[in-house]
Amino acid sequence: MQARLGARLKEARETLGITQEDAATAVGIPRTAIVSMERGTRNVSATELSVMASLYRRSVPWLLGEPSDAPVDGNALFRATASLSEADKKQVLRFAQFLSSAGTPPSTDQAL
Repeated sequence: MQARLGARLKEARETLGITQEDAATAVGIPRTAIVSMERGTRNVSATELSVMASLYRRSVPWLLGEPSDAPVDGNALFRATASLSEADKKQVLRFAQFLSSAGTPPSTDQAL
């Protein structure tokens, strides 16, 4: 159980490009604790699990190894942008925010 949880924690963290140090700071624990959790050699408290689920944008059940609820497209987007410069990442974020605020586009099926 701990090994599966550790693998899921590591996968979720790496998918988002979050360092172990950043995760540790967000959770309020030493980086070595994150290392131990990901190796499956340290128990994860309910509070830590909740904070990490929020940080990693995953549900607690997913982290615990239950069926995936992670959007495949979101993961692909994170992987695709991982190697971009910070300036390019900001540009992608601005574009995503623009698309989000634009609302639903008009249907192209309607006759003019």
